Amino acid sequence: MESKDDDYWNDSANKSFNFDEDDVAVLEIATNNKRSLFGEDATSEANYGNAQSELPLHMIISDENLELILQEQSRDEMTIPKGISLEEEVKLLRKKIQEFNYAPLTESVVRKLILGKPCSLEMFRSMAEKEQLLDEAIASGCGNAILKVTLFLDQTLKKKLFYTLLQTRPEAVYHYVNYLSLRLKVTECTDLLVFLGRHHEASLLQFSIFVCSTSNLDIKRQRLKKIFSDYFSQPGANTFYAQLVANYMNLLEYQMGELHASGGSSKAVAIQDKSVLETLNYVCGKYKWGDTSLQTNDNPFKLVEYHQVSQAQFEWIALNERAKKQAWLDFDHIFERKAWLNLKQKSFKINIPIDRTILRLHSLNAPDPVLNTFLAKVEDPHRRLALARKVQSKHGIVDALVLLKDRAELETYRNTLESGREERLYAENALKSLNNKWKSDAMKLIK
Repeated sequence: MESKDDDYWNDSANKSFNFDEDDVAVLEIATNNKRSLFGEDATSEANYGNAQSELPLHMIISDENLELILQEQSRDEMTIPKGISLEEEVKLLRKKIQEFNYAPLTESVVRKLILGKPCSLEMFRSMAEKEQLLDEAIASGCGNAILKVTLFLDQTLKKKLFYTLLQTRPEAVYHYVNYLSLRLKVTECTDLLVFLGRHHEASLLQFSIFVCSTSNLDIKRQRLKKIFSDYFSQPGANTFYAQLVANYMNLLEYQMGELHASGGSSKAVAIQDKSVLETLNYVCGKYKWGDTSLQTNDNPFKLVEYHQVSQAQFEWIALNERAKKQAWLDFDHIFERKAWLNLKQKSFKINIPIDRTILRLHSLNAPDPVLNTFLAKVEDPHRRLALARKVQSKHGIVDALVLLKDRAELETYRNTLESGREERLYAENALKSLNNKWKSDAMKLIK
């Protein structure tokens, strides 16, 4: 006599999926079933039915992609048709076992890797099979698939064979090097790059990881010395990179020396492990301008020379630092250069945009004589006049109007100036000079 549980299972109204039927069988849920899977939520079922009828399957996924998914499912599932003989069932089981003993198609495996489906690569045992699998992953263009296959090869091949395999596959090297770098596996990454002949990249990798991984200056300096000795001082090393590392070591030593010499002052602390330009700003603040005897990093000109700072960068930093200290006289040492033919004669030379310089000086409250010095270097009188008016330089406006020979405008501007002030007298003298020059030119024309 059958139990009640057997009656329940035998009495189920659910129809199974039958491959022999022409139409797709639908899972029917009996409304009078005592153990309804979804209870009595008729509203949800109705909404699902409406959504299904309103949105056909082909609008959600293409036929091609649906076919690929079904193929993958059919490969993974062990399906034995009903009604087959014992001999045929044994054949199917034997075929399934063979799939675990022999390497499957590389296209199928890579497709699973792309879709993120679990799959084993252990069936790929021979060198040729592994090489074919890697090439298929590279052809797919999927970085995850390439990296997974590369890591599998790393675990199952000797290092020399593994590196030789990567030698002609830069895509795999790219993903593998990134993987090792992110996990700070510097030794493995360096060994690979050296084997591939990419010594410069190996040295820069050592530099970037070992130096950036610590904030302790003593440890950083020791690591720099070792890296410089092992890589950058060897024959064939890139001289440009070697010079950069040497300059960095020199900069760190100067910064640490300043920290000890100043007794830990706040300004010296602020430049520890900072850039060359920040250090240059510090040096400009403590340097006695005009003293050319210093031949060390305490001299901003020597610091610029050692670290190959451009003249424009130097001038901009020095100008801002000295202007904030209101040390206007030091500008002569920054912008004056000795002439080549006459060493006693000096010439004014500036490498930063003159317009930007004048506006910056005005924002830092530079006095009128300083502004006039820089305004005088603007060759175009119209441009000079516009800049002089923007920074409200009275002498600069007068000089620009004289260059333009605009007597009427100069008279108008003179009348706006307060009587008895130096600017008014300067404008009147300029107007007299302009009138005398105008008369002289007129006499020449008459003659």
